[in-house]
Parts: sequence; structure tokens; C-alpha cells
Amino acid sequence: MSDSDSDSDSGEKLGSTLAQLIQQLEKIEFTTDRDLYQYARILRAIGLELHMRIGMDADMVGAILAQYKGKWWTFGAQSKIRALLVAAHLKSGASAAKVLGLSGIKMYASFVKHFIQPEIEAERKAREGKGKKPGFSIGDKPRGAGERGAA
Repeated sequence: MSDSDSDSDSGEKLGSTLAQLIQQLEKIEFTTDRDLYQYARILRAIGLELHMRIGMDADMVGAILAQYKGKWWTFGAQSKIRALLVAAHLKSGASAAKVLGLSGIKMYASFVKHFIQPEIEAERKAREGKGKKPGFSIGDKPRGAGERGAA
């Protein structure tokens, strides 16, 4: 097996991983909070994979284009500058993929903040309120009456 064969195999493996992640993302139906969590994790993995892949491809394209010699009268002097300009577009795409991955995490954190935490807080207040009965009541034992015994 040559080096080029192993590179293409790893590229296919990474591509299939990305394809599998996208398929998993498509299968999610939002019925529970666990679905939102799973969606955020998969979106983060997709963003990370794309960010790393596109960022490395940008470096590779920049390096290849920087070696271009051009026409005989320019002697390739502007090739490095032009290569940086071309690679910068891929770098911005890599940054967009990073934002994609982070948006899934931020979505879940916002869900926890706006939905789960208020529920937990409401349950905590309800538990605290059960022990205290404000005001006047009829038919209930006085507080502490059962604890003191028959006095």
C-alpha cells in the first residue's frame, strides 16, 4: 500500500465520519431535552470536523499556490501574496464552521438557562413552600403539636 493509498483511505474515512454525523443529525426528532443535547453534541462534532478540515485545506492551498512561478516577467513575486488572499477565503469558511459548532453548544446552554433552570427553581420553591403554611387555617394540626406529644 503506497502513501497516496493510505491518504485516500483516511480521507474517505473522515468523509464517512462527517457523513455519518450529518445522518445522525437528520434522524433527530425534538421530543425530549435529551434530543436537544444530542443535537448540540453532533453539531459541535460537525463544526469541529469542518473547521479542522477546511483550515488545513486552506493552508495546503496557500502553500501550493505560493509555489506557482507565474509568467517569466513576474518571476512569481506576487504568487505568495495572491496565495494568501485565496487561502484567506477558506480560512473564513473554517471560522464559519467553528461558529456553527459553537452555536449548537450555545443553543443547549440557552435551553438550560431558559427552560431547565426555571423548572428546577420552581420545584425547589414548591418544596420549600410545603413546610410553611402562611396565615390562618382550619382543620390542620398546629405546628409542632404532633411532635410534642400529649402535653
